[in-house]
Amino acid sequence: MLRRIFKRKPKPPRVKKRGRETPAAANISSRLLGVEGLGFFALAIYTSPAPPISEHEFRELWIPALFVSLTLLSVFSALGVMRLRPMAWNLAMLVQGISILLAFVFYLDDRPFYAYLLMLAGIITVLNLNQSELRLLFSTELIPEPVIEKTSEDVPEI
Repeated sequence: MLRRIFKRKPKPPRVKKRGRETPAAANISSRLLGVEGLGFFALAIYTSPAPPISEHEFRELWIPALFVSLTLLSVFSALGVMRLRPMAWNLAMLVQGISILLAFVFYLDDRPFYAYLLMLAGIITVLNLNQSELRLLFSTELIPEPVIEKTSEDVPEI
């Protein structure tokens, strides 16, 4: 009798729920932003000074700190693009703008090898984010176009 009470009943097979699938363009863009975030983290490690940090000046520490913040912003934007969040495209473009500006500053200053890598990665990502399919997924228009109604005064007489 106890065996019958505690006997497990077979569970019905699990059916995968079909929710909102991520389009291919958003999937590729989120992966590209994630890889770029890994690159920013590698540059933060590469540009960081030797320990102990307290012996270094601020000008030696701001570049790795900026790369760490770009890493976090890039990963957050990658997750947002993958989940189709409305502000993710704007955040991704903000990261690219800061990255390209930083590469330009490095190019003008002492031209390290990673300045060219930052420029190349930023340009490729900006071109990828400006695909028409992605622009349709993330509406970035702040002010909608005004609706112009034609009146009888606007129609020329024949």
